[in-house]
Amino acid sequence: MVPDEIELAALAAMLHSFDNGVENLLKRIAVETGEGLPVGDVWHRRLLDQMAGATDDRPAVLSEDLRSRLRLYLDFRHVFRHSYTFDLRWDKMRKPVLHCDETLTALRASLEGFWGEGRRG
Repeated sequence: MVPDEIELAALAAMLHSFDNGVENLLKRIAVETGEGLPVGDVWHRRLLDQMAGATDDRPAVLSEDLRSRLRLYLDFRHVFRHSYTFDLRWDKMRKPVLHCDETLTALRASLEGFWGEGRRG
């Protein structure tokens, strides 16, 4: 079943909030590890890339698969911020909405691994 306009708007806001929350977690890691935040117009994308790569001081926070999944949410956030709610399309939102729970589970496992035994330094 395709969500109506009100449901689409609510789902869009949820996806936006989800991505903001993920980004805040990754920003905190970048600051706490002393790496700092990327700069430039595409710093949000660079932050995902940064967290998917290991450094001398830490292992990768995100797997490549998880980075790709999170990129869907980041891309949607850009659309959400630059569109009107009547422009929202279920076919563009369907995948991130339906996979949000499993993406959150994967992110939680990744972060637990990072903050647990996988963290160096």
